[in-house]
Amino acid sequence: MAFEGKMRNSVWIFLVSFATLILRVSGSNCTSSSSLVGLKTDFLMVQHQLRGSLEILDDCTFRVTKFDMLAGTDVYWWGSLGEDFENMTNGFPVSNTKLNQTYRNDTLEVTLQKNYTWEEFKVLSVWDKPTGSDFGHVLLEYYIPETVEYGPPPESGFDGEPPEPAPAPGPASAWAPSANAPSYADEPALAPPEVVLSGQKQPTMFDNCISLTSTFRLRWTLNTVAGTIDVGLEAALSKSQYMAFAWAQTGLKKGFMLGADAVVAGMDEKGLPFAEDYYLGDYAECSWDTNSPSGVCPDSIFAGGYNMGANNTKLVYGQEVDGITLIRYQRTLQGVDATFDVTINTTSSMQVIWAMGMMKPPDLIKHNRTPQNHGPSYGYRKLNVGESVDECLGPMVANTPQTDVVVADRGTTIVVGSDVAVHYPNPPFPKKVLYINQKESPLLRVERGVPVDFSIQAGHDIAFYITSDPLGGATNASEIIYAGGPEVHGVPVIPYPLTWLPNRSTPDLVYYQDYFTQKRGWKMEVVDGGLSDMYNSSAPLADNRVTLFWTVNSNRIYLAVRGEVKSGYLAIAFGSGMVNSFSYVGWVDDQGVGHIEAYWMDGKSASSIHPTGEELSDKKCETRNGIVTFEFSRPLQPSCSKGTLCKNVIDPATPLKVVWALGDAWTSDELTDGNMHTDFSSRSTLISFLLGAAKVEQLQPVLAVHGFMMFIAWGLLLPGGVLGARYLKHLDSNGWFEIHMYSQLSALVVMLLGLLFAVAELHGFNTRTAHMKVGLASIILACWQAINGYLRPSKSVPGEPERTQRTVWQYVHMYTGRSALLLGFISLVTGISQLAERDGVGTMKPLQWALFAWFFAVAAIVGYVEFQGFCSKRHQDTVVFDRILGSEEDVQDLSPHNGSSFFSRDSKDSHPSPARGMEIQLEALH
Repeated sequence: MAFEGKMRNSVWIFLVSFATLILRVSGSNCTSSSSLVGLKTDFLMVQHQLRGSLEILDDCTFRVTKFDMLAGTDVYWWGSLGEDFENMTNGFPVSNTKLNQTYRNDTLEVTLQKNYTWEEFKVLSVWDKPTGSDFGHVLLEYYIPETVEYGPPPESGFDGEPPEPAPAPGPASAWAPSANAPSYADEPALAPPEVVLSGQKQPTMFDNCISLTSTFRLRWTLNTVAGTIDVGLEAALSKSQYMAFAWAQTGLKKGFMLGADAVVAGMDEKGLPFAEDYYLGDYAECSWDTNSPSGVCPDSIFAGGYNMGANNTKLVYGQEVDGITLIRYQRTLQGVDATFDVTINTTSSMQVIWAMGMMKPPDLIKHNRTPQNHGPSYGYRKLNVGESVDECLGPMVANTPQTDVVVADRGTTIVVGSDVAVHYPNPPFPKKVLYINQKESPLLRVERGVPVDFSIQAGHDIAFYITSDPLGGATNASEIIYAGGPEVHGVPVIPYPLTWLPNRSTPDLVYYQDYFTQKRGWKMEVVDGGLSDMYNSSAPLADNRVTLFWTVNSNRIYLAVRGEVKSGYLAIAFGSGMVNSFSYVGWVDDQGVGHIEAYWMDGKSASSIHPTGEELSDKKCETRNGIVTFEFSRPLQPSCSKGTLCKNVIDPATPLKVVWALGDAWTSDELTDGNMHTDFSSRSTLISFLLGAAKVEQLQPVLAVHGFMMFIAWGLLLPGGVLGARYLKHLDSNGWFEIHMYSQLSALVVMLLGLLFAVAELHGFNTRTAHMKVGLASIILACWQAINGYLRPSKSVPGEPERTQRTVWQYVHMYTGRSALLLGFISLVTGISQLAERDGVGTMKPLQWALFAWFFAVAAIVGYVEFQGFCSKRHQDTVVFDRILGSEEDVQDLSPHNGSSFFSRDSKDSHPSPARGMEIQLEALH
């Protein structure tokens, strides 16, 4: 792999050089008059794991080799007059070449823009314009030293004075004393006696590299003349982890760790690098017993108790950039101590060991760090440091880059101050930056729907504001300002209070910055908190299996729907049921992609579900542990002029019924009955989006009483009175008549009371629905029957023909009663249907079937009795039949002889009927 990489680079360099030569020969005007032609220097790594070496070829061309860089947004070769913040931010692109990709050990040859010369800028950097970020740069200056030392970043955390000039630092880096740095020239005595223009050599550059794992690399540069080797350990570490590299004792075929000469390295709790010499005496932690040490202990412990002279490891450099820790240390090839050190052979392979694990920091008793058991993160291999190897193609990427994070919890105050910049995360930076809760420009994490309280104490020269511009400074005319402004400034004695509420429309990433100066703040991450925090209102829907959240503004509504039980999809609909409703379905497919679609449903089958094509915004659907949650927004008024979708209007001031459904699977392709719901709401939920109130539609007690009373009247008392008049005439005296009369009057009283209950519950009397119209008609007929019975004409004198008035009355009374009874039954059926439609009560359907069953049961009994009577009349004596059913000839007067009946008017109607009278009694149905 390494050989193929070198061949590829060699071919590339040859082609580029050949093409450049052709251009020059063909008439290029690029000269080599600049004093910088021939300069060779290394890039300082600042961000994005940038490393590489630069060589100026002529007055308009330079070459970069071993170039690594993580991709940026809009990256250019950038020139500036200095490496300070002001000069770099006022720089300019020096080439038309863009660097908007990831580079992996590449070689580039770049041409300057026309009319630019090397003398017009002093710093060449890789610059991301949108974020104002310096990924890395070189100083265009040279010197001719006998030996070239590594130029340190000018940061605190090192001993001694760094040489001048010093390049700008990378974030979270520290520098060891330059006296410990190795000579850049491996063999100065054999160097050619020619002048070499050399810039500063960066400690991130090595001659060789191998990948121990995907997250752990070994780099080294061999200095055979000086008798030293520089080793770089590079890994994705947390601050509590270590990385170790060891040389095994020669001649071992197994048990390589015992007796190995190791270096334990990393960044300590203060962010400073360390590299310490350890000896692996046993498979255990160090005992820290200076009299009889055992385990994995520093050489100084084995040498007689903190004997620092036994440590032959010299820390050269350390940094943590983009979550990747790099430690460079130097040691002699020859072991200092024959017992604890291993001599490195530069001509043959040796067994090496590596490991990563957790680490205990030093304390008052233990002056050194204590590596913990590495677990599965270790390995070993053969290595010949004398061979040229480069297996590391491209920058390493950390899963979670290390950065300070401040979380804005509900009820806490975020203190915004300012102080000197030390480890600002986005170089270059001004001298003073913003501090959040005493942390230098951390990532501030806030939740949507949770108010964030700020106390601005950064000084009157810094105005705090929250913006969409990553640079701040209020210089971007298109930026969006979410909070703060030029007046938001304060001091610790008189702080400025500011409260900001991120909402559903706030982007995932915004920035807190200074209104007057760029790059004093950093990122603000806006995350989805609890749905109850993100939305103004919420309510559980019927049966408590689905919860609805919503926020309404002037023209849009934001909705979130969360299932409370596991399902494959989740749906809600605006209406009393899924049929004839606008519904929204959320589901996650087999690839883990969330979907939300809108439908019009005009039936109960899969073919009745029609996509509306409604454009929804802010869509998000996910499933966690089988629980489906989806969010979307839509306009209150659809933007259409005709069609079904135009009916999908949400009026926040008008309560709207909402129902839900759950199912096993959904698809955006052709639906089948297998996609239908497995669970659904038993009733609708009436929601007032404007008031933020919800009510599960239930059978209201007063209306329940109304329905029960009407059933007693129309289902029991009135039919009972009719049946009594028809089949109980064989009773002695006028018992059948009293049963008929009192049951009808009782039914009328119960009916009128039921009507009063309904009017009181509905706050008025109206006839808008079919039930109200039919019910009112049946009650009017029932009242008329009572009046009709009271006003009936008297019977004729026995022996005289029946008067016409009496005959007409009997027919009117009979057919009016039958009509009233039929309308009453229809009123009962429509009443149950209206109650189900109005309140979404799922139990109404069984009540309807029960009512029909009652009607058919009564009809069956009547039919059976009538049939038996018909058969008896044909086969039995007429007199016996008349005694059972009552013959027309033996019919008596309807009113009792004492004249006290409600239907009695005078004594003339009290004549006894002859045994064979001709009066026809038509029994009243009411």
